[in-house]
Amino acid sequence: MGQPDDKLMVNATRQETQRRAVDKSGEIQLRRNTIVGWLERMNLLVIPLILVIIAMSLLSERFFTQRNMITVMRASSIYIIVGVGQAFLMTSKNIDLSVGSMMGLIMGLVGTFIFFGGSVPLAILYAIGLGLLLGTVNGAIVTKLGVPALLATLGMMVSYRGMVNHYMYGTTVSRFPRQIVYLGQGTVGPIPMPIVIALAVAVLGACLYYFTRFGRYAVAIGGNEEAATLAGIPVKRWKTIFFAFQGLLVGIAALVFLGRLDSTNPGMGTGLELHVIVGVALGGTLLFGGKGSIWGVVLGMFLIAVLTNGLMLAGAGFFIQNILLGILLVGSVALQVSREKARGFD
Repeated sequence: MGQPDDKLMVNATRQETQRRAVDKSGEIQLRRNTIVGWLERMNLLVIPLILVIIAMSLLSERFFTQRNMITVMRASSIYIIVGVGQAFLMTSKNIDLSVGSMMGLIMGLVGTFIFFGGSVPLAILYAIGLGLLLGTVNGAIVTKLGVPALLATLGMMVSYRGMVNHYMYGTTVSRFPRQIVYLGQGTVGPIPMPIVIALAVAVLGACLYYFTRFGRYAVAIGGNEEAATLAGIPVKRWKTIFFAFQGLLVGIAALVFLGRLDSTNPGMGTGLELHVIVGVALGGTLLFGGKGSIWGVVLGMFLIAVLTNGLMLAGAGFFIQNILLGILLVGSVALQVSREKARGFD
């Protein structure tokens, strides 16, 4: 009777040791991302950002003005909010392609709820709760059914878009209460409310990523899922949590976007997923998992906003902007692959 108990005790001790090793290695990696990794990415993002701002200023005299810079920051805020959640997913070697359709569905349901007399506090809870629910559904499909995240969220992207199209059937609702409009158009002092919310989400995301198990487990799962499982980390549960967190942030972003436009229609959020993935990848989060950067997300989204705004002021059309996003995605992934090969991780 004593021998099995001893064996169980040894296994439990080994499992706890492995768990602590994962926590420690993840903490070291995350602290490296905080300090050394930040300095490394300074050359990849800040310098190009400065060069792009100079170039766009030469192309249009309206670009480098206080009013336009605030416009650029306001435009990037939606993507930063969603991008923080995507960074956790991509670090854990997952991805969510349904964020754009999810946003459209949340905006449609919450917008009509308000339009037909729903109270603002309930509408806010509705948006956040709906985001959590849809994100959890995505996570359950991946973890319970075993469908790869790419295919699972691609399917849900189509389904969510179909739901909002069926529900709204081409109609537009607008003129929301001032409390909702304030989320997208109001200011805190001289700073637009969307920027305040985006920065608050980025700070929250950075604290979770760099200083809690939320981030350490994302790195551990993305770096080596089998090792994370052996270390006692409940991998499936944490994957579901990451998807739910992404959904929650989409719900917040939907409220901000609803207030900014003061209207909604079934096409809201179309193409959001590409913009978000490009910005997160540009910021240094690996598409194949194991490494990420929350502050890189902020810089990546701002760089894209600067480029698209500058091109628009220079007279470039919407299709040129899409070409640019595609090139940036391919280029950022190619750069990630080459850097990882150079470091010997291939």
